[in-house]
Amino acid sequence: MRKSMGAVLGSAAAIVLVGGAGLATAAASPAGSAASGTEHFSLMTTQPTASKYVIITSGVFTAGGTDVSGAKTDTAKFHDGTFKIHHGSALHITKQKVNPKTCLAQFAATVKFTLGGGTGAYKGISGSGTAKINALEIAKRNSKGACNLNAAPAVNEQTITATAHVKV
Repeated sequence: MRKSMGAVLGSAAAIVLVGGAGLATAAASPAGSAASGTEHFSLMTTQPTASKYVIITSGVFTAGGTDVSGAKTDTAKFHDGTFKIHHGSALHITKQKVNPKTCLAQFAATVKFTLGGGTGAYKGISGSGTAKINALEIAKRNSKGACNLNAAPAVNEQTITATAHVKV
């Protein structure tokens, strides 16, 4: 998904709510009829070009799985269903910083999103909220020793925390 900090700045909306492979999917479906309340989302990856991230949700329902990124819409996948996360709104960048001596790059932003398109246990899901995106990387150096933010980083991590009011 993201090849460099420079790419994040140009296409950060596409990373808004993305999950990852490697987490054993575990979920507790919403019980009985429609439930509503606050849902918390936590996502992360350490893969600089990932298009899937680990996702854990808790609140109205608790689930673990993957979230597959898209340009404006992601798909959250759990063992008992899926739902769409629409994040096409503008990012509000809150931090953008590079240390030229150490090549440590930091990026933070917020974005609004909506939920819909549920299947299985998430059929009829709706809601909206705000996500906080944080990316931290150590950029590789170019042949002249300068930080190269356009190349895949030496090391990176991306985390997203979000809260939404949902109805399932």
